[in-house]
Amino acid sequence: MYGEQSIQSVDIMTVILVDHLCKSFPQATATRVESVPAVDHVSLKLASGQVIAILGPSGCGKSTLLRLVAGLIEPDAGRVLYDDVDLRHIPVEERGIGMVFQDGALIPHWDVRQNIGFFLWLRKRESEVPQRVSRISQITGIGLEKLLDRRPRQLSGGERQRVGIARALARDPRVFLFDEPFSNLDAKLRTQARVELKKLLHEFPVTSLYVTHDQTEALALAHRIAIMRAGKLEQMGDFETLYRNPINLFVATFFGTPTMNLFEGVVRGHHWQGISFGGLPVRGDLEEGTRITLGVRAESIRLGGEGVPALVTAATPHYGERMQLVEVENGREHWTLVAPLDGRVLVGDTLTCTLAEVDCLFFDSVTGQRVG
Repeated sequence: MYGEQSIQSVDIMTVILVDHLCKSFPQATATRVESVPAVDHVSLKLASGQVIAILGPSGCGKSTLLRLVAGLIEPDAGRVLYDDVDLRHIPVEERGIGMVFQDGALIPHWDVRQNIGFFLWLRKRESEVPQRVSRISQITGIGLEKLLDRRPRQLSGGERQRVGIARALARDPRVFLFDEPFSNLDAKLRTQARVELKKLLHEFPVTSLYVTHDQTEALALAHRIAIMRAGKLEQMGDFETLYRNPINLFVATFFGTPTMNLFEGVVRGHHWQGISFGGLPVRGDLEEGTRITLGVRAESIRLGGEGVPALVTAATPHYGERMQLVEVENGREHWTLVAPLDGRVLVGDTLTCTLAEVDCLFFDSVTGQRVG
């Protein structure tokens, strides 16, 4: 079931099920050592050939979850299943995992040819290395052949990552696990590396888990995105789901650029009332005086009409998107909106703002949970 396959054809791919996974680590405080959860009852499913990105702030448990899925560390509770088989019952050599780390994790005293071909050499298939390298070079447009005789210290950061990915592919992987592979690259190299990896994942649709803190990277590479916070899985979905229908304030403010605008207010007569805006209908079961936070994306704030006057404090053009981000304030409140690039907006101008009611989201100000 977990035997070898050709790099040219991935006929059988792995379904991964993460079932109520838990992992804690000891942490010393001033008076005692406490057990702090790094992964807290996380459950998710990776369909065959699907790429899921794990997104979240530093320390949220992303990399620990990846290592649990890889079998590098044992869970305290829960389990990881590969095609309905508990990972602990699958011999390491039969798991078919290709891993790519931040630094490439190459063996320093081996040249690139040896690093890429180690798996094949163990199986007495080292003659396949040139074909593999040639195929990867053809897909990505990057000539790996010229790097074969170099050692890792002679490679740039981008080259090390390319070699790390080539080595992972040479393992005949059924599962790809990426731990922030491009975080050490500069912006230009990161963009190029994402394009190359996207081509490879399209050519070899291997079930993949991709850990990153970069939303652009997650959106470029993944079919779905899972957002974590403090060891817990907050929400998983595609871009539209996470952007338009976040389940709580954390997801609403963490996901999306620019950050969602938030306005504090209360329920008055089954309507939301804030400082600058008000009169928006809310759920009828919300008690009078309930503190509710209104969330509105920048593109859902309109200019003109009988709206709220606001003073422009900054205007940043985005020429590629043919728009500008405009920051405004009205007394104690400030917000960001999207304006056409051809409209002349200057600092000190006064703009009239209205909200697109259909796009307004409401959250309980105490719990942060979505209420409408």
